[in-house]
Amino acid sequence: MSTRRGRLTTGGPTMRPLERTLTSATLAAALLALSTATAHADRWWGRDAARDVTQLTFTTEPPPCGTWDVTTQPQDTSTDLVGLTVDHGRDDVVLRAHYRGLTGFADRHVTFTLATDDRDFEVDLSHQRRRGVVAELWSAPTQPEPGGACDTYSTIQMGGGCEITKQVLPARDVVVVSVPRDCIGDPRWVRAGVRDQRAVGTRVRTDVWGRPDIGTIFDDEPLTPRVRRSR
Repeated sequence: MSTRRGRLTTGGPTMRPLERTLTSATLAAALLALSTATAHADRWWGRDAARDVTQLTFTTEPPPCGTWDVTTQPQDTSTDLVGLTVDHGRDDVVLRAHYRGLTGFADRHVTFTLATDDRDFEVDLSHQRRRGVVAELWSAPTQPEPGGACDTYSTIQMGGGCEITKQVLPARDVVVVSVPRDCIGDPRWVRAGVRDQRAVGTRVRTDVWGRPDIGTIFDDEPLTPRVRRSR
């Protein structure tokens, strides 16, 4: 059993109005329809819009919290998610994030969200200098209410020793993870989401599967319908 501290985020007083501006009635309707649907097969695939990568640039003005400038980067193919596949087999849950033009894994962090009928999990992929691409399974945190002038918070997550198989396949524009079912409580069904974050200099570019308009690194990931275990 191990622990980590992470998801330390900061945002100025302008962050909440910005997030309200980015949340549209179209988004709310789309996510409601997605969350109420149910898949009755062991495989599910869903498309994500292309050319919708979000870039965030942080500036220290105005003090004390600074601001985030949010723009779109339609030319960025390497961060651009275009689909998500969920295979719920008898032994493993296999998740595939599909890209418009994947160019490797440097300076990138990919998070798969995995909700089950019992608990929620995250599968985090990151690049470490000596170990290469590392995949880790974590119990998904419950985010506290932000506190303080700059809306800062941190979370602690618990992780176990489950081995997660991962593949980064630029030639096929896909990142794949395979999660043993006994590591996540042998669920009857799963729902999944995925987010890609990539550092480009001092900027952060991100794309979230299933979101029809631009968002930020602070927003939750939409989830697929329930995908039940194959018989």
